[in-house]
Amino acid sequence: MTTILSSAAVFVGLMLVLRTMGKRELSEMTAFELVMLFVIGDIVAESVISEDTSLVGALVATATFAVLTVLLSWLSYRWPRSRPVIDGMPCLVVVDGVPDADVMRRERITMDGLTEAARAHGIRDIADVKLGLLEPSGTFSFFERASRP
Repeated sequence: MTTILSSAAVFVGLMLVLRTMGKRELSEMTAFELVMLFVIGDIVAESVISEDTSLVGALVATATFAVLTVLLSWLSYRWPRSRPVIDGMPCLVVVDGVPDADVMRRERITMDGLTEAARAHGIRDIADVKLGLLEPSGTFSFFERASRP
């Protein structure tokens, strides 16, 4: 029972930490951030099963994380109002060709990163973007303006 409770507490803490870290895809992480995720995983494993280092303890901790993940997914599906908390919400990064500096600072997006993402979508100039969104998954969606005269 102790393993289940500590696993649940670590799960909630880990969810909060990852939410705080922001929306980034694995391919966009720096080497340091990737190493930090591995270190977090090791710390989590140690804290969850520190008293019980048996195979059963590890399986119980893993099962607890799996059940909580499925439960959050089900809650998100069942109650749409919970989605912003569980899944996050997209952020408007560009409106009418103008990047929002406050959103970029909060999400730690550089102008170089934004223009690189736009180029990956075939957009040469940010001024051509009607709306630019940073999705909860860390990907960008761009909607271009109608052709300019």
